[in-house]
Amino acid sequence: MEWDDFKHFLAVARSGSLSEAARALKTSAATVGRRIAALEQRLGARLFDRAQTGYTLTESGEAIRLKAEEIEEAVLSVEREAFGRDLRATGKVRVATAEDIGALVIAPRLDEIRRSCPGIVLELVSSWDVVNLTRREADIAVRTVRPARGDFVVRQVGVWNCAIYVSKQYAAEHKLKPRLYDFRNIDIITWTEESDFRGGDWFDKNARGASVVFAANSRHVQYAACKAGLGAAILPCITADRDPDLVRLVPPERVRSVDLWLVAHHDLIRTARVRAVMDFLADIVPRRAQSGR
Repeated sequence: MEWDDFKHFLAVARSGSLSEAARALKTSAATVGRRIAALEQRLGARLFDRAQTGYTLTESGEAIRLKAEEIEEAVLSVEREAFGRDLRATGKVRVATAEDIGALVIAPRLDEIRRSCPGIVLELVSSWDVVNLTRREADIAVRTVRPARGDFVVRQVGVWNCAIYVSKQYAAEHKLKPRLYDFRNIDIITWTEESDFRGGDWFDKNARGASVVFAANSRHVQYAACKAGLGAAILPCITADRDPDLVRLVPPERVRSVDLWLVAHHDLIRTARVRAVMDFLADIVPRRAQSGR
């Protein structure tokens, strides 16, 4: 037996009429009649006396009504609890994004959402792979590519800029100045072959005469190598622009400047905790005005 069976039963018990019960349940009187007859057959008991004046409960029906109301209260309690949790900004929210964005943008500001929404537990999945939001691998994603399809809510919230940098020491030794476009005598720090799509292709197209002196599959390692004076690297402007030990050679508009998209499945937007985290992320991502130096 299903809760719907008892829901139809209670509607008739309270109204004394198939048509009134059907109106309350937004269905047809015939459907209500079939559900009542099927319930009586499964229980092996007559629940209502039928008359022209309406339906009245039998002794068995009155006993079932008490049990059905207990079931109803339990179901409504579960619904209220779920709805209450959705109204309160509490619970776990899983966010997926690239490692750079997670480490450089989100993690340094986590204290803010902790103070404003102490009931939220944030899980950060740092991955270059695109997670499947439909399968709930994450609740929210911050992406540099807008999803082409799916039942998602998508917001353009900021920009992700990367430019080419060298250390001040390297720039002085090689007499390099900003707006450099000739890389024939420059040492290059790039991505390993399996992760070349992350920016190594820029050097392939624009610095064919340069020498690759180091490759790594981690932006943090590349950053450290660049600061150590090993050569030129493509680094996120959000941190490299503020680093006094680095010099920007090529601006992001000539290297990599892409929109940041905030993506969540449409079904989750109604929950307070997801909305709160989305608003937090939208507030902290870098804006286009921050890209310049």
